[in-house]
Amino acid sequence: MRLPGRLWPDTVASRAILILFAALLAFHLLGYWAFRVGVESFASAGRDGSLAERIVSIKRAIASIPDGAERDRVAHDLSSASLEVHWSKVSLVLGNVPATERTRRMEARLKQFAPDLAAESFRVGLADDGGAATERHLMLVSIRLDDGSWVNFSSSALGAAQHLDWSLTAIMICFAVGIVVVALLLLRWATRPLRDLALAAERFSLDQVPHPLPEAGPAEVRRAARAFNTMRERIQRLVAERMQAMAAVSHDLRTPITRLRLRSELLDDEAARRLIDADLGEMEEMIDSTLEYLRGGLSSEATRRIDLASIIETIVDEHLDLGHDVSLSGLNAAPILGRVLPLKRAFTNIIGNAVKYGVSARVSIAEADGRFVVTVEDDGPGIPLADIERVFHPFVRLEASRGRETGGSGLGLTIAQAIARTHEGSVALENRAGGGLRVTVSLPRLGHPPAPTSR
Repeated sequence: MRLPGRLWPDTVASRAILILFAALLAFHLLGYWAFRVGVESFASAGRDGSLAERIVSIKRAIASIPDGAERDRVAHDLSSASLEVHWSKVSLVLGNVPATERTRRMEARLKQFAPDLAAESFRVGLADDGGAATERHLMLVSIRLDDGSWVNFSSSALGAAQHLDWSLTAIMICFAVGIVVVALLLLRWATRPLRDLALAAERFSLDQVPHPLPEAGPAEVRRAARAFNTMRERIQRLVAERMQAMAAVSHDLRTPITRLRLRSELLDDEAARRLIDADLGEMEEMIDSTLEYLRGGLSSEATRRIDLASIIETIVDEHLDLGHDVSLSGLNAAPILGRVLPLKRAFTNIIGNAVKYGVSARVSIAEADGRFVVTVEDDGPGIPLADIERVFHPFVRLEASRGRETGGSGLGLTIAQAIARTHEGSVALENRAGGGLRVTVSLPRLGHPPAPTSR
């Protein structure tokens, strides 16, 4: 049976500690059982054997005295803290008292340790349960003498169970806690390479200077670190080679496009020239978009402190200059750590899509939970729920609102999402209740929270 994830520890160190704790618990329980069964049995046997021998010796000593008064005095003199002795005319153990499991077991043990008692007439019983609390567990033994009188013995130690010494338990607990603490420290030291490997994998980025992961620790961890370093080198080499190949293809394609554009200028048909120029412009845009997609949001530009609000305001102003219905509201400053050109490309794609497919665009900048949230809303037809995730796939163009007549290569949202992820951000799409699409971009903030304004 598999435990739920919230109950089962999630790290190697915690699981190892749990296993170690379970093993220690089993070891202590086994030790406790061995103590009770072995040590207690041995101690009880020795104690009961000694008391049985004393009982036989005292009985013989009293039986050798003819005078009753002298017998009672001798009995008191032979008493001790662990065994009280009395001589009387009657037995303290009534003959009609039913035997219990404990009395039968004690009777058998007395006959085992003192074979002389087997031929004697003796009774074994417990003190009356109605007596004092200290007397309720007294074991009573009455032995009949030849003249009909009785020697009565009472002892709380006779047949008593050995109880666990709490000081021994405390020592065992201290040892267990010490072992767990030392094991925890050693496990944290041993699993540190695993944590470094996980951290390196989380921070892996193609646009960063590669820093090989130290190949240290146990053999399995060294092997995993070596495999990770090799994988990162292969990925970076593959991406670099792909980018070089695409750059070469882009250069080779731009040359005939430029020649075609020059030749179109020689055409006398103005309408045909405009159509050819539009097709050539679309081809150039497709080449640029494809290269940007293959770059995966990466850029040679260094990461630095920038103002996201200024970048978005620049894009909005460009659309306003073209006569588009675009508005901007919210924060007037949004400091983040990022790259200007990739972010400008991402928000150009998002706002451009809103203007192209939704007629208008309403852009707002806000802050929530230490992140800047940029929302772009339009009044277009929106996107079917089944296609919300699919539009992030490369070269996906929805025929209902993104037909060939609107242009585009189906890479705008793909590129925007890749750029947002390289900035530890995200892009989400949602259809508005009143119609239209809402695009939400979340990026981590930097610095103090800015004051909200409206423009």
